[in-house]
Amino acid sequence: TEEIARQSPGTNFVDNSRFSDSYLTMRGVATLGNSLNNLDNTVGFSIDGVPTSISGLNAPLLDVDRIEVLKGPQGTTFGRNALAGSINIVSRVADGVRQRKVELGFGTDGFGLIEATFGGWIVPGKLAARGVIRLETFDGDIPNLVIGGTDGAADISAGRVALRFTPDDTLTIDVAATFSKNENTDPSNILRETARIPISGQDIRPRNEQQIANASVTVEKEFEALRFTSVTSFQDIRTEADSDFTDAFLFAAASGLPPTFFDNPNQDVLFFNEDERIFNQEFRLSSLDGAPLEWVFGASYFQSDFDFSRFGTSTVFPGFNGTVNNVIDSETIALFGDASVSLGKRWTISGGLRFARDEQTLRGNYISNGFPGTVPTFLQNVRFSDDYTTGRAALSYAWSDQISAYASIARGYSSGGFEKGTQFAPFGAASVPFRPAQSWTYEIGTKAQITDNLRFDGAFFFNDVSDGQLSAFDAPTLTVFFANQDYESYGFEGRVNTNITSRLNVSAGISLIETKLVNVTAASAAAGAAPGNKVPQVPEMAANLRVNYRFNLNQSGVQGNFVASASYQFVGERFSDIRNAGRLPSYHLVNLRLGWQNDKLSVYAFANNVFDRRYLHSAVPIVAGASASYAGRGRIVGVGLSVEW
Repeated sequence: TEEIARQSPGTNFVDNSRFSDSYLTMRGVATLGNSLNNLDNTVGFSIDGVPTSISGLNAPLLDVDRIEVLKGPQGTTFGRNALAGSINIVSRVADGVRQRKVELGFGTDGFGLIEATFGGWIVPGKLAARGVIRLETFDGDIPNLVIGGTDGAADISAGRVALRFTPDDTLTIDVAATFSKNENTDPSNILRETARIPISGQDIRPRNEQQIANASVTVEKEFEALRFTSVTSFQDIRTEADSDFTDAFLFAAASGLPPTFFDNPNQDVLFFNEDERIFNQEFRLSSLDGAPLEWVFGASYFQSDFDFSRFGTSTVFPGFNGTVNNVIDSETIALFGDASVSLGKRWTISGGLRFARDEQTLRGNYISNGFPGTVPTFLQNVRFSDDYTTGRAALSYAWSDQISAYASIARGYSSGGFEKGTQFAPFGAASVPFRPAQSWTYEIGTKAQITDNLRFDGAFFFNDVSDGQLSAFDAPTLTVFFANQDYESYGFEGRVNTNITSRLNVSAGISLIETKLVNVTAASAAAGAAPGNKVPQVPEMAANLRVNYRFNLNQSGVQGNFVASASYQFVGERFSDIRNAGRLPSYHLVNLRLGWQNDKLSVYAFANNVFDRRYLHSAVPIVAGASASYAGRGRIVGVGLSVEW
């Protein structure tokens, strides 16, 4: 997910170490702090059109055909919480093409990869299958100076099986099942203000685990004048995390005490378990390909049953003491429609609406461990519901068959609900639902195939967001704040792709984004918001450049092709908190790959993060000179081999 974001300027992936705490921002529309629950996202994320939650982000992606990054509110057809846009991963279907392929890779810091892919007909012309299995490992590259060894290790095991049944030319049934287990020892809250960054002062080995099992059935039937589609899916997502919340070096810098004071594995630790079951059903009726009036109408049902448990002991944060067991049940029922019609030879008008109802209940149970100031127990059972409408309207003009311009307006929505951790339950205070965020987005742009070898896409946009969901931690008072806050963002995005020669392809993209908080309320001011502050985790500038080169070696007497690629990614300055106290520096990443390949064999060498930039995902000041941060992975150099038969 992080790589997808960097390849699409204007999009940023915020990795907060724990799987269920990471999230995406797009075009300056973002969660104002940490996500409040499993559904508190402003960017939709789907696999084959099936939406998942924050818990399902950053899972291994298998057998990918293409990635669709859709900017601007996508609530009409992609459903809930696509306030900023949506990312849809499109997998390869079982099309009967025969494939047998194995890839092996090895690199520094214990990097290893093995992936096997198969595909073909089971019953020729009727039943096809595809499958992928991947195993990946990494030993870690963050020295742990308290318990020894390295943190930041990762182990991934994943598999996907897809079947396609085509009894006749009008009916297609796709069945897919995926399982993945993603484990890492990424430490959070490490000290930023050290020349040796990153180093870990965790007194237990951090453990983060994400396990996902999902299955889907897609039925598509073509009739004489329309197409019927049914998508049924079920996801079981489980995440766990064990962490030392008082990194020895961070809290030594913050308190003036020696690091050894915080080296106690029996205190200041948190254990999280989050289990989520998601059921999604969607029915669609749509026009056939090439129809003069393109349209789609449908209905969808989304259900999430989310269990959250946390056990903690803390001498620093009173609210982290005790045991929390919460259940959040969420439902969304929606009707939607979208249509596009030509107005003569050059003009096209399109638009859509979605009518939806959200319901969410929270059943919370807190039991104290006896920490002073906390109540013995606290139970609550509360409910939130909301009806809303989202939609869009767009007008485009074709200057020619290759160049068009457009203008659009869209209404976005991000669901309200309850904060999953019930942070105030230890003090006997009931949870109050946070309000839904809503937006108006305006955009003008162009899509131009200037020549056969040169394409340019560009857009200017403005987002006006009301009631953005805000969370913040006030270190001096050890207080967590929740509020709603208005903000605005505007900017430009551009992308160009060109074939300079038959051997050389170059693509580049850039985004320039400005954001500011407006109409600051007393509640959000108490959390540190101020008029004109920037929206957290939104780079003011981001850019990428990719160069691909291929040279046929046959004329040199060697069969096959020499292939090389280089990518450059730039992420500009941004803030990690609503106070704008934690400024994150810009960073540059360079990745290289070169090798030789023919129809059956590929041999390559690679270097990811060539210059070993230890970029930061977050850096929140606790006191002056001590910021809790999380750093990305460093340089990996290796070789690989793939064989196909």
